[in-house]
Amino acid sequence: MPTNTILPGLGDQLPKQSVTEFGLGLASAQVNTEAFLSTERVVTQASPFGFAVAGRSPQSPGTLVQTAIPDNPQPTNGGLPIPETPLGKLRVLNGSVHARWDEKLGPCISPLATARTSLAGLEVLSALPAEVPLPSKSLVSVPDTFEANSQVRLVDLPGSKNKAVESTSTMRAVSVEIAGGIKIDVATPPTLTATATGDEKTSKITYTAPVLRVSQNGKELGTLDAAHPTLDIPLLLDLVVIKLQIAGLNEKKASFTGNGFSGFQLGATARMLDVQLLPTDKLKLPNLPTALAQISLGEQIVRAAAPQGGVICGTTQPPQTQQPGGGAAPPQQKTPLAHTNAAYQSIPLFWTGTGLLLAGVVLVAALPVRGRSRVRAPGVSEP
Repeated sequence: MPTNTILPGLGDQLPKQSVTEFGLGLASAQVNTEAFLSTERVVTQASPFGFAVAGRSPQSPGTLVQTAIPDNPQPTNGGLPIPETPLGKLRVLNGSVHARWDEKLGPCISPLATARTSLAGLEVLSALPAEVPLPSKSLVSVPDTFEANSQVRLVDLPGSKNKAVESTSTMRAVSVEIAGGIKIDVATPPTLTATATGDEKTSKITYTAPVLRVSQNGKELGTLDAAHPTLDIPLLLDLVVIKLQIAGLNEKKASFTGNGFSGFQLGATARMLDVQLLPTDKLKLPNLPTALAQISLGEQIVRAAAPQGGVICGTTQPPQTQQPGGGAAPPQQKTPLAHTNAAYQSIPLFWTGTGLLLAGVVLVAALPVRGRSRVRAPGVSEP
């Protein structure tokens, strides 16, 4: 369906979006030192599921959430409610979230923001139409643990006392099984990292593409890696085809200016594995969806932004004042860069790191027909 926008004529230029999307096992870690509410500076979430209708995504019930300020010395762990849906079936789903904030140093603390979801016993599209001639009515299943991790932290900036902003998404998986006796062993799981230093020359996206070994009924079919990102497997002559695809790395970078400072921001998306049933690219017909159904396993999204020169961590010495009658006043105690009190906690504008706006997310998503790239607002992490 068309993408709605308040800007006249822009909707015609944007790619079309799915009518409905559904995801399982979402992990999101966000840090925004410019958040209006102090409790929203660090937000970590582990969601059992997420869904979007016409691009709008409400908060799903049963989500595990931890926010800061105030600080949370320990993470929150627990089982997540398992959704019942014809699109996917789960046996085990767990989550963990941890949001930190130091009263004196703000986000200059480790760990800062982490989120994790782990699932096992996943079956996707277990209610395929009878007209689809597959040996199994479950298109994708994950018999072993499939884990998603999101992390946001400050790291050392080479040649400087300041810090860079790093947003990382990692996956851990053993194997994936697909209808038709297809098995995919994960030899190397993917890692996606965005590092913002405040300077375009030193900010970077780092991606370790997955390495997946594909076999069918014990016979090796090939390897999916950065050099060989796609593999078509016919199941019924050439009529029923399953297309496997990895990576799909997309990057975006831009400078920014606002709130009295400037810096650099960047982001990227990638997917560990796309499984398309009955892809339509060979039909050469207009206005068709990408495939009858598409499932994405291990979709990763990272964003990071930092002010020029990086983030300053530490305390500052206030200037000396003159005593009545001359002479300098006794030196005062060092004032922390992040001031706090019981009513409201704020960071002074002179703290250079207030330009920090970043989000890291990874999700294990099962998506119906999807023929477009997602567009998300900065500072928002998933779905």
